[in-house]
Amino acid sequence: MTIRSILVLCIILFTLESIAQDAADEETGTWYILSSNHRVTDKLTIDAQTQLRFFELASELQQFKVRVGATYNFNSIIGVTGGYGYFRNDFSYLSDTPEAFTEHRTYEDVHIRNALGKLRLLHRYRLEQRYIQGPGASDFQQWMRYQLKLVYPLSEQWSIDVYDEVFINLEEPFFAQNWLGTGVTYRFLEHLKARIGFQKIHFDGPDFERILIGINWTTDFRRSNDNDS
Repeated sequence: MTIRSILVLCIILFTLESIAQDAADEETGTWYILSSNHRVTDKLTIDAQTQLRFFELASELQQFKVRVGATYNFNSIIGVTGGYGYFRNDFSYLSDTPEAFTEHRTYEDVHIRNALGKLRLLHRYRLEQRYIQGPGASDFQQWMRYQLKLVYPLSEQWSIDVYDEVFINLEEPFFAQNWLGTGVTYRFLEHLKARIGFQKIHFDGPDFERILIGINWTTDFRRSNDNDS
């Protein structure tokens, strides 16, 4: 990593810390994200992700999440994904919320990718089924999600992004929540990159601020198959 890259990263960390301090009254927390993408064939990719979502910087674990899925790309523009997610939710730090509960989710995505010069436009349409299991009770809910994400490369190693995602229930009340965020990604190696971001979560009630810290790595099994042949 060059001195310039280190300085940029320090500025980003300082900015995010300042935002978190200014937004303390709006409940700033941190999400730690570990994700991977594994290319199996030219059209098929296996994706996996684990998240630890804290209500504060590194305490009061709010949600543990594991998600896996398979993506089939028809071409460079359109792809579809099907997958499963496990969520363990614990809101015990809030006195007026229910006990810890789990969710099993299945989801289906449609991805549409466009570009305007260097700017990439990523559209994601998601239908998600939520199987909620609480103490002595269970529930089934569904919602639709639409995310628009813009990604712009600053160099071969640095890129910035901004996105918005709206969640719509399939029954009243229709509005569930909205995520608005931005982030900076640094690529250490060809298959390893890190991202630091900031996200605002809007409900009908209170809003929440979240700092996102993620690591992503990719593998390409096509190369292994070529070497074995």
